[in-house]
Amino acid sequence: MNKKNMKSKTTQLLILLTIVLQSCSKTNYLENSILLYGESDDKSLVRFNFKEQLNNLGHLAEPWATNTYNGKGSFWVDKNTFQKQDSLINSRGSVYVSKTDITNNMLLYLDYGDKELLPVTEELYIEKLINTARYTPITLLYHFKNNKKNIEFSSTDKQVIYTLNIDEYPIQLFINKSNNLVDKITYLSDDELYGDITTSFMYSSYIKSEFYIYPAHIKIEKINGKVIDIVEILTSTIDNQVKLLEKPKEKEVTKIKTIKYNDYIHFIDLEHTNDRVMVVELDDYILVAEAPINSKNGELIISEVKKIAPSKPIKYFVFGHHHPHYLGGLRAFVHKEATILCTDISKNYVEYIAEAPHTLTPDSLQLEKKKLKTQVITDSLVLGTNKKMEIYFIGNKSAHTKDYLIYYFPSDKLLFQDDLCWIPNEGAITKAGNRQLGLYNAIIELNLNVETIIQSWPVKNHKVKTVIPFTDLEKSILIEK
Repeated sequence: MNKKNMKSKTTQLLILLTIVLQSCSKTNYLENSILLYGESDDKSLVRFNFKEQLNNLGHLAEPWATNTYNGKGSFWVDKNTFQKQDSLINSRGSVYVSKTDITNNMLLYLDYGDKELLPVTEELYIEKLINTARYTPITLLYHFKNNKKNIEFSSTDKQVIYTLNIDEYPIQLFINKSNNLVDKITYLSDDELYGDITTSFMYSSYIKSEFYIYPAHIKIEKINGKVIDIVEILTSTIDNQVKLLEKPKEKEVTKIKTIKYNDYIHFIDLEHTNDRVMVVELDDYILVAEAPINSKNGELIISEVKKIAPSKPIKYFVFGHHHPHYLGGLRAFVHKEATILCTDISKNYVEYIAEAPHTLTPDSLQLEKKKLKTQVITDSLVLGTNKKMEIYFIGNKSAHTKDYLIYYFPSDKLLFQDDLCWIPNEGAITKAGNRQLGLYNAIIELNLNVETIIQSWPVKNHKVKTVIPFTDLEKSILIEK
């Protein structure tokens, strides 16, 4: 054999050896990590007690502000099971309980504050499976092991990285080479409002018991690191199997209804989100006020608008304040090249939502990029010539958010607003709360001649009026304590 052939054979052997070694090492770290976290027998689980601080974006005065909940509970885990029972306490002292049971690839889930289990969907199952990483890496370690044919493997100086798609969600598992422990788990998901977001679970302060090891401190970075949660594992022990939940009920059917108020104002009730959208024909264009939750609802509203006025373009989209029930569908209107009316307080928030990538679940704006157009309302804005619409910035006077807008139609003595008025459908009118008082004071200060108030949320189920005589609002203000 000549030197050239020997060199070729040597190269082939080295390549083959490298492939074999890579194949062996591909799952070795994963298997070793599972052994470190420990296994229980078929009749028992490892029980962990924990406390946590949970921060969620909520209906607050400013974008990115969070509601903070302090929680505690227990979870039980083995290779086939993750069960959790916990409670959260908000700043007002209200307690909310949830229960989760993922056993043998089946899910039962009782959400915080609910009395009935949520209907189990594939999407909910995946969400809760991934969220087990909030408390322990064990469940996802086993999931990776059971799907090892589908994992991708890469390596850095300090970590090995396993990547697995769970449905459309790319999950990455980072295992430390020096000790075979999980440093971090991340996943990319689609948020209806914020687009492509990364959530990271970071594990530290490992504690070793006789049979297993676990992280005592878990940091959760949500929405690309804009919101942070902390979980602390307090104690662990071997415990008996537990049964937390029974089977859930079916989900109810949803509806949409369009109502003509007069010759230029229409309302679209989205019963599945409990919202009312206003559509206004002004001169040769349309204004849409409010679009709840997500782009899908935005597109649904646009399709209804086409039925109302097929030849008129949607020139403006406006939202009363920055909470998801009012601006969640704005991306659909950006795609239609409508100008987004907002306050300076919420402008950056609008830009973030409009520019966020939605690659996992593409909406119309992701599929066809359009330039965002905004117009800031500082105090007020008057639209229309024959029929006029006036938009007023009342902000903090709402006693709800800093960016609050209300809409007034002088020729109809009509005011439309999001969620400030709470007049009962039946029974006596009660003393006004801060929101009602704020709305009333704004109407008086602006010298608006209002006879009727129409409210966007809720459409149903809260036993309150959504079409409110101004006299009812006035009565609630005059009631003595």
